Amino acid sequence: MESPAVPRGYKNTASEADINYVVKISRTLLTPIGIYPLHGSETAISDFLVAIQIIFVFSLMLFLLVPHLIFTYWDAEDLTKLMKIIAAQVFNSLALIKFWTMIINKKPLRWCLEELQDSWRSVSCEEDKEVMIKNAKTGRFLTVAYLSLSYGGALPYHIVMPLVAERIVKPDNTTQIPLPYPCDYVFFVPEDSPGYEMLFVTQIIISSLILSTNCGIYSLIATYIVHACCLFEIVARHLDQVGTGEGEMAERLTAVIQRHIFAMKYALTLEKSLNIVFLSEMLGCTVIICFLEYGILLDFAEGNYLGMVTYVVLMTSILVNVFILSYIGDRLKEQSSKICEHTYDLEWHSLPKNIVNDLMFIMVRSNQPVTLTAGKLFDVSLAGFADVVKTSAAYLNFLREVV
Repeated sequence: MESPAVPRGYKNTASEADINYVVKISRTLLTPIGIYPLHGSETAISDFLVAIQIIFVFSLMLFLLVPHLIFTYWDAEDLTKLMKIIAAQVFNSLALIKFWTMIINKKPLRWCLEELQDSWRSVSCEEDKEVMIKNAKTGRFLTVAYLSLSYGGALPYHIVMPLVAERIVKPDNTTQIPLPYPCDYVFFVPEDSPGYEMLFVTQIIISSLILSTNCGIYSLIATYIVHACCLFEIVARHLDQVGTGEGEMAERLTAVIQRHIFAMKYALTLEKSLNIVFLSEMLGCTVIICFLEYGILLDFAEGNYLGMVTYVVLMTSILVNVFILSYIGDRLKEQSSKICEHTYDLEWHSLPKNIVNDLMFIMVRSNQPVTLTAGKLFDVSLAGFADVVKTSAAYLNFLREVV
């Protein structure tokens, strides 16, 4: 279904500036790595160049993650240190899942982004634009809050922690700073200068790239979901005006139904394309929070307060991430279900019988609100956030008993 028809007589003259405000963060972070849905054209040369770009970025991610996994599960001797670095591995693995989800589902995600832009260009009245601006500001605020906490928590983990960590003693009794990610590069061992320093900087750059990938994808997802909430809010606003104003009542109701159908299609496309991301995010963050809590307790027992503060900030950013995702998922469900309430609040008892019959269909459909699910297993909602917190605490108790 195409976007609903827009009445003539109003034009959003600042549409391009509004679109730029909405997508600027995600476009800035995702275009350099080739996975922004509107990046590239439909030509064969463009597709080839984008594929090369994606392969190069993915290779860099594997260059960091694979040797780190090899070291962790084959070379690491201290089990407590192993617990502390698994959180970083899970976080990077989540970024890879999101990375490939964006690639595999590029076509529907491109459609969602194009429709988002069309919505700004074809906004029907100033009141609708105000609703869209309000939701856009909410999405920008949530994104900036997450980005600030993510960079503020992850970058110190990658940079500060190695600098203050215990030095590695080499066979010749010299010392060196440990790598941000202890790794086992099977085919080469960069222990001497300048190779070791180059690898140190390379790991920081790649880890920052992975962090930016994760933040950019999250920013785009938040933009999509907030826009879906906006579509339902506009439907509710127009529904309130079905029985008032000038013009044919049936025409106004038809326009409302078209908007409602389009809003549901938009939200369901998001759910279908991103439910695996939601599942990995909810489960992965549960594990990450558990291990970060363990790291906080361990550093507190050892008197390593700088490390403890770093883990606290990092855990806070992960909790905020899950909370924001759960909040906007819960808000989408609430906005879609409110259509039923707005329909009932109409003065339907004074409306023509045929209009009342049509309104009943809207109420029946709205009784099944649109929800975002984590892999079709459970809803992404505030209740799910509470489950994540409780489950991570249960896993922590299990770790404390076992380790």
